[in-house]
Amino acid sequence: MPRWTLAVGALGAALLAGARLLWGRGLLGYAGGEVYGHAWVQWWHGQALPDWPSGTELAAGADPWPVIDPLVTGLGALLGRGLGYTAGWNLVVLVGFAGAFLGGAALARREGGLPWVGGAVLATSTALIGSAASGLTEDLALGLLAGALALLLAPSMGLALLGGALLGLLAWTGPYLAWMGGVVALGLGAHGIWRDRDSWKRWLGAALVALCVAWPAAWLQGERLSGAGHRGGQLLEQSEPLWRVNPWHGVDLASFVAPGKVDLSGRPLLRLHPGYLGFVALGLALYGRRSRWWAVLLLGLVLAPGEQLRLLGEPLGVANPFAWLLDQVPLGGLFNHHGRFLLIGQLGLAVLAARGAARLPGRAWLGPALALAVALEILLVSPAPLPLPLTDDRIDPIWEQVSAGPVLPVPAAGPGVHFQQPLFEQRAHGQALVIEPNRPGYPPGVTRSELGRWLGAVHLEPPAELSGLEATLVVRGSHVPHLTEVLGPPDVEAEGGAIWVLPR
Repeated sequence: MPRWTLAVGALGAALLAGARLLWGRGLLGYAGGEVYGHAWVQWWHGQALPDWPSGTELAAGADPWPVIDPLVTGLGALLGRGLGYTAGWNLVVLVGFAGAFLGGAALARREGGLPWVGGAVLATSTALIGSAASGLTEDLALGLLAGALALLLAPSMGLALLGGALLGLLAWTGPYLAWMGGVVALGLGAHGIWRDRDSWKRWLGAALVALCVAWPAAWLQGERLSGAGHRGGQLLEQSEPLWRVNPWHGVDLASFVAPGKVDLSGRPLLRLHPGYLGFVALGLALYGRRSRWWAVLLLGLVLAPGEQLRLLGEPLGVANPFAWLLDQVPLGGLFNHHGRFLLIGQLGLAVLAARGAARLPGRAWLGPALALAVALEILLVSPAPLPLPLTDDRIDPIWEQVSAGPVLPVPAAGPGVHFQQPLFEQRAHGQALVIEPNRPGYPPGVTRSELGRWLGAVHLEPPAELSGLEATLVVRGSHVPHLTEVLGPPDVEAEGGAIWVLPR
């Protein structure tokens, strides 16, 4: 089939990911993830264009605030400034899925596989879907990584140098994906030089170009890459009922092959990292011949479980025998969730499945037919939330009534209120918030006062001391009666809540 027909596959991947937009509205992504926080970063960068601030005073502890994915954030900010920030966010996500299809197709073609199959496996990979649903925009450049590797593997010096430039550009889309891509590129380069000693010049040139392009981005992330503020994943010793989507630290062994949808309604804050690989893709991969890409797939599979092994949600009490590999390479210990290693594992699976499909007898329609089969399996039986869910982007009118800061939302978090939601709602008023973007609850400056501690738990006994705070309280509807009993009538009431200006 002509190469231009792959544009149909890319469009199909984007439509499948964003299908809920056809009958609903909102931000593509799961409301319990980090959608609100990442969308907030795109917003204040968009408001500052053409300037590119290193941080913001719109929230506590956000100055400085080095953006983890400046290229992706910049694109979302630019689109948001022109089309609206919800539209800008959604377009960035859709471009990520379309790019994954095109990148997977290019890499599959380079390695002798059917492009449609390689594109479909990568664009419907549960690792990519989980990252997108969680709001992790830094993983949306998976297709860029696949395209860079396709160019690096070309016999032409010019194409290899271009591949090095794209590999370096990954550092501007997010350090984690760039780091994983660098590891895969090093392995492929070592294998390529072993097979063809004369290829070392091409690989060395590409590596130097990649380093030159990536170095400024790595310098901007210096504190993060040094491990400062590294939180580390949560090691669970108890049963995990959501093991199919692996919300904490690593991937459950059973989640690689266990089908079944997961009900996420009413769930607390969590990231989604489903590990399901898909039997169609695995079957095609097994039908293919021996390939170096098995090493790439296996690398992702053995690192994804993290430090401890779990099965069907239960800890096995056994350490991952391959976890030591991360200690052998720089920055290997900075991953909060090891399930992200499946992003590179899916690269290997996409190539292997495409190569296996190429061995099947068939006509021109074989590639699209197999691509459809891959997509339908992920859509119908995998735990991955496909199409992507929608996060409500509506902002209650009460936030438009805020005229002065600093603003203290009440509650800062809780049932039905994501702790980053006030950041998103800030676009309605533009005043500084007395909350920290990555930490639920109030900062110490608030909780030092008796009133501030009570505002964090208004259902407890009212405080005896009502002073010590200077802030504009924006109180959601369910908490308005409690504050009225203690503080008296509000200064402003509107749909969604009420406002008290302290001190009174």
